[in-house]
Amino acid sequence: MVARLLAGRPFYISHRMGGSEYPEFTRRGLDASLRAGFTALEVSVRRCASGEFVAIHDWTTARTVRGTNYQIWKTPWSTLRTLRQGAGPFMRLTDIVASIPDTVVLAIDHKTTSSQDQKNKGDLASEKALFDYLHRAFGGHPERRVLWKTFAKGTSAARAKARGYRTMAMLYPAEVAGARLTQWDVLGMEWNAEAQVWKTLAAAKRPTIAHIVTNAGQVKRALARGATGLMASYPSRVHP
Repeated sequence: MVARLLAGRPFYISHRMGGSEYPEFTRRGLDASLRAGFTALEVSVRRCASGEFVAIHDWTTARTVRGTNYQIWKTPWSTLRTLRQGAGPFMRLTDIVASIPDTVVLAIDHKTTSSQDQKNKGDLASEKALFDYLHRAFGGHPERRVLWKTFAKGTSAARAKARGYRTMAMLYPAEVAGARLTQWDVLGMEWNAEAQVWKTLAAAKRPTIAHIVTNAGQVKRALARGATGLMASYPSRVHP
């Protein structure tokens, strides 16, 4: 499924499961993304105190649940499950996996190890637990259904590639010149980056994906710059 997704021109991934149009990482956004035709969902995860992987971008609940400030790693699922992000409750990765057809790819971002050279033993143990869960959840071949998402300064991509995953790096213009672009399988870039930046990415001969796209004008510019994929977060406006 990952290979088939990346062969699309353009291919589409729903960012934060439609997180600009709907409360991010909620069932409303998930269902809307699937109805709109997305066959790939971007999901950020953090391990909570009771061991579940919760779909959330931030390390606390302060931004998405007003009036709260629970730290994810210190808070059990029994507490997190009672909170509401806008109109939707939090979801665990297990809930998402149980809700999607077997034709859907997950672009997984393990937040505590994706953006830095992580040395914390607890965060590295969480990453291993995530790899182990994905192995079980996808019948011993998670690399067929999971695209491992990372950032330029992260080192988790090497560990993911050792397990057979394709990797996707989300980059910013200032990072391109100093990056060894061929170490990743997919290269992400801001949709409004200058033409020369996109030209440099194209020279690496990898699929490229523009982030974060919310309307038709942004799509047009990204494709004109050479993007072969779109990381979109407004399902009713930008979809396959």
